[in-house]
Amino acid sequence: MKRFFDIVSSFSAILVLFPLLFPVMIILRFTGEGYIFYSQKRAGKGEENFDLLKFATMLKDSPNMAGGDITTGKDPRVLPFGRFLRKTKINELPQLFNIFKGDISVVGP
Repeated sequence: MKRFFDIVSSFSAILVLFPLLFPVMIILRFTGEGYIFYSQKRAGKGEENFDLLKFATMLKDSPNMAGGDITTGKDPRVLPFGRFLRKTKINELPQLFNIFKGDISVVGP
């Protein structure tokens, strides 16, 4: 029942939010470094690794630049449009695809 809820809710959210997601993807494609998604390795249920999706908000090589994995308030590695996405938390919306795929759940592990 939980998996059914995850599929229905994530698919519904993707459909409803598509008018927002699509323009964000286009803007990201043509600004910054031209890539749309950033994936983070995460450990899921049973310690199985998966890629957690987010919208790209920083320069692609930013982990290898000064500052490493820590982002500060006025971090120069954050793209201008990325600052807006982070502030509004829109950068987290691609996780709906992870929910739909079964990597994560809406609630709980």
